[in-house]
Amino acid sequence: MPTRQLQCETCKAELEYEACKAAFVPGAKIACPYLGMAYAELRAGHDRLYFGKWRRMDADLLEIRRAYHQIELHLGAIKHSLESTDLPAARRDLEKGINALHAVDPRDGGPEALRDMDHALSYAHRVIDDLLSEMGLPGHTPMDFAEWYDTEEVPFREEL
Repeated sequence: MPTRQLQCETCKAELEYEACKAAFVPGAKIACPYLGMAYAELRAGHDRLYFGKWRRMDADLLEIRRAYHQIELHLGAIKHSLESTDLPAARRDLEKGINALHAVDPRDGGPEALRDMDHALSYAHRVIDDLLSEMGLPGHTPMDFAEWYDTEEVPFREEL
């Protein structure tokens, strides 16, 4: 089934979806799946990485290197979001995520590099959950948004 790219005007996430799953009228806008949610941009950024091509068994080195840089940008956005909060556990998790990412040589697409990138993304997810918890909200569940992404396989899922 063909997939289409969509950049959400609300959260700026690059979403992939199967054309038949999109319920829209030609010319009408597709609603953002993150619309009205706290930390929508962090959730969308996380999910774009979580469902990214770099996590597939057939990922090539270019996709892995691109994901490395996207994770780096995502961790930077999270760091910016933490600047106005007092959440020591979230700051520790962010630091662990940054350390996991910096343990990776982005020119290496081996299993260790992928594992460390996945750990960095897992720590990013924990920080997002910490931010949501601070607001009294439930944690973020990426699978709730799976239909917006090409999710034939997610080879190594985060242990939440």
